[in-house]
Amino acid sequence: MNSFSLTTPISRPSKQCTSIFPVRSSRANNDVAIERDETENESQMIDRDDDDDESLPPLMPEMRKQYCVMGVSPAKETPLNEAVSRVAKLSLEEANKLIDIGAVWARMETLTEEDILAQYDNDGDELYADLPKGWGSGDYSEDGDDSEGSDLDDYIAKMEAQRFRRILTPTLIQPGTDLRIYPQPRRFPACYDLDGRSLLYQDTTFIVVDKPPMLPTQPDASNYHENCPGCVQDILGPFQDIQGNTIRRPLICHRVDAVVGGCVVLSKDRNGQKVFQELQRQRKVKKLYLAVTTNLVPIGMHLHWMWAPQSMRGKAGGPPCQLVSHFPPESRRKARQFWTRCVLEVVKCEPIEVAKTEFYDPGDKQHYQSTIRLVTGRKHQVRAQLSSLGCPIIQDTLYGPMAGVTLGDLEADEIAMEEAIAQCRIPSSPIGLQAHAILFGGIKAKAKTPWWVPQ
Repeated sequence: MNSFSLTTPISRPSKQCTSIFPVRSSRANNDVAIERDETENESQMIDRDDDDDESLPPLMPEMRKQYCVMGVSPAKETPLNEAVSRVAKLSLEEANKLIDIGAVWARMETLTEEDILAQYDNDGDELYADLPKGWGSGDYSEDGDDSEGSDLDDYIAKMEAQRFRRILTPTLIQPGTDLRIYPQPRRFPACYDLDGRSLLYQDTTFIVVDKPPMLPTQPDASNYHENCPGCVQDILGPFQDIQGNTIRRPLICHRVDAVVGGCVVLSKDRNGQKVFQELQRQRKVKKLYLAVTTNLVPIGMHLHWMWAPQSMRGKAGGPPCQLVSHFPPESRRKARQFWTRCVLEVVKCEPIEVAKTEFYDPGDKQHYQSTIRLVTGRKHQVRAQLSSLGCPIIQDTLYGPMAGVTLGDLEADEIAMEEAIAQCRIPSSPIGLQAHAILFGGIKAKAKTPWWVPQ
């Protein structure tokens, strides 16, 4: 795989796209021609939008501040790399590298019935490295529907509505095709921290790895390869499924925040992913976390309520952090509609010595390590709950400013809450939280020593 400079900022820039050419409001319904290979179906070559020292390609000055570029392909059938080169004002070599890393998307106005049925029937979703559709919304993050279990008509309608596709192979594209290009792909050098010791468990269905901090579990819009499934496959693979067949890429069974290291479960096939989902629904997946704070965390069970609309996948607007309340909703109807129940148990909290690293200096502060049993699995749950207790996790610049602030403070001091939210920033280095151990279906795995423990 070709690589770019690892100097691209880890913090996510704005996703607003700049249009180089005017996007036509109407055009003929032309399919994007996708090259097919007998060993790779179209699901492998396109994806959905939701070690050398080679430097980043030189860019036009006006492009350096842009995260993505929108444009329209020429008015004739054109090779994708030529269209990318023209739209983004890059050389063909640079365009090829962007395609290779997964930084190029095309708007597919229509999908042929053959395309749709092929994606419905085969296991090409393995290359998506994504969770079943809809995860992250509702009461339980695993309450999404899987395309394999949905009605075919509904699935076809859904596929027709998905316009932009990531294109991962050279192909010809039709005239007037809208392109979305990320000239400066986000890089995740933590990918290359994986080694043989990172493989915690493997059988015919499941893989458990110790994910390094700063490695996302799912592909970024500008980088298809440097994420947990991709790096596990490239560095620790190849893997064989229960039939002895070499898999293309493992599937993620659950999410762990990019800034958090520790146990991540992957599946070798869709059936294993479904089994894990069912175990989660039945609360038969046990998770232990280690968290480091500079304040003593109260021992015992903690119940909070998270504002549900804020944690829904695909939401727009609102603060980047999850807001919680220490008080139950006024009614069951409101609880079901607007609130998500969050429960964790702090098993123990004891003082520890924290190592000085290149990104964290403990100074003379007293630090505490808490062992936490996760009862429910919500987005940012441990981070949000500890912060609301006045015990933010070290290095967590997203929840540190919210220490001791809850939704109950909104009416009392709205200005103070707004000021706290305004200080929230997505962390650019590992935080003091580790997914330390996981137990499910008779499988038990434990992560390696976390980064904060002196060596």
